[in-house]
Amino acid sequence: MNLTIPEFVRDNLRWFIVGAALIVAVATYFLFFAANPADGQQAGPGQGGPPPAIVTLDTIQSAAITPNFTAPGDIVADRDSVVAAELSGRVQTTLNNGARVNKGTVIAVIDDRTIRLARDQALADVRRFRSDLAYQNRLVERLRQLLKEEAESEAALDEAISNRDQTRARLAAAQIALDTARVNLSRTRIRSPFAGQLVERRIEVGEYATPGREIARVIGRQGSEARVRVPIAVASGLTTGQEVKIVANGEERTSRVRTVIEAGDEVSRTLEVRAPMGTHNLKMGSAISMTVPTGVEREVLTAPRDALVLRDSGIFIYTINPKDKTAKRVTVQVGEPDGNRVAITGQIAAGDMIVVRGGERLRDGQTVTWDDGTNDEEQAKSAKNEKSAG
Repeated sequence: MNLTIPEFVRDNLRWFIVGAALIVAVATYFLFFAANPADGQQAGPGQGGPPPAIVTLDTIQSAAITPNFTAPGDIVADRDSVVAAELSGRVQTTLNNGARVNKGTVIAVIDDRTIRLARDQALADVRRFRSDLAYQNRLVERLRQLLKEEAESEAALDEAISNRDQTRARLAAAQIALDTARVNLSRTRIRSPFAGQLVERRIEVGEYATPGREIARVIGRQGSEARVRVPIAVASGLTTGQEVKIVANGEERTSRVRTVIEAGDEVSRTLEVRAPMGTHNLKMGSAISMTVPTGVEREVLTAPRDALVLRDSGIFIYTINPKDKTAKRVTVQVGEPDGNRVAITGQIAAGDMIVVRGGERLRDGQTVTWDDGTNDEEQAKSAKNEKSAG
């Protein structure tokens, strides 16, 4: 029996062979690859979906924390003074920038020749009026004796008493002029008001000083404070003596609020808060941060910061079911920080296993695997016990 191939098939046989080969290839792929869960996508055990993701786990923990606010600031000296001249004169000497000074150390000297002359003139007047007063006192006593003997008139005695009183007044004025000259002479030596360091010289030798002109800036080194500005809403609950945490040069220390400046800044709506720094070797102006309490202590659930997954749609974490090792996406709200952890709220409970590494690429419902030195059954049992205990 002869098999007759239609002319149409014979003319297109090459294309029929190519099509048959493609059909066989596709069938082979679905039979040997897509149906094999080890090589395909796996959403759960025995189903198609992504393979188990390798993650690092931690647990939700309950902790008592106090709401707080952290603000940047700096270190300032408890004493910071700009010393000014009190009289006129040419500057003769000044200390250099950076000079260490004690209380009373001479910072600058103003030419005192004119003031010395005024002092000497006042001293001469005092001596002259004292001599005149001594003579007039003797004269008054002599006239009183003569008046008793009726050898002198009462008018002469009254005139002598008047002259004596005028001389006494002139002596008082001369004494005031002498004291003023001595005070002005002492003011030609501009002294440090406290122990510290001269950080800025604002006048040079040869320049003319006038009353009120700034001579130098001196800061104290006996004590220093941390200074920050916090929002008025935060600072309204702060009181003197409250404990705060200060981080300076990577070191954390505790202190207590010395004062809250009641006058707020109208632009930034902030108040200045100061707290003693205690003993340290940091320079004035060094950057610090201060954490101040903004509420009362309360019990909250906390998670490591690394567990938070941030997306435009919100903030969420992945909890792990220890039985089937699947991840569940849970939206949370973030609260106050607590070291390397943070307070969170949502559909979570203390003891829940959560992902802290590898959550960025997880999908809701995806299976996971982890390795903490124990087998999977022991991990699941341990997590379950922790959750029951919580």
